[in-house]
Amino acid sequence: MPRNRFMLFVGAFHVLIGALFFFFTGFAVYLFIETPGQAALVIVKGLSGICFAFGLMNLIARNSPANPALTAVLVGTLFYLLFTTGCDIHWILTGILKPLAWASVALRLLFAGGYVYQLVVWRRQLL
Repeated sequence: MPRNRFMLFVGAFHVLIGALFFFFTGFAVYLFIETPGQAALVIVKGLSGICFAFGLMNLIARNSPANPALTAVLVGTLFYLLFTTGCDIHWILTGILKPLAWASVALRLLFAGGYVYQLVVWRRQLL
């Protein structure tokens, strides 16, 4: 998939998830957290901003020419995806997150693979 379409898809997805987590925080907590407490609402609300920001960053950068700033967006988003996936796997295995979170893990791993692909293909085009 071309980089601009891939970043459009991933960016739009994260903007929508960020908005869902922000406007429907209680529903998101109910879906993913095994025994939600008051802190869960605050954490999910904060996570909404992070998701929204990464989505917006990708939407804005999707048509950028090959340059260090685009590399930063691609590498930063890849790190975000891998880091949050690792955290979620740990939290699922320790019982903090519900098994439904495995779907989120799988989707983020798929997205991460797409970013690795984009970085490899993009680097080849620069050589």
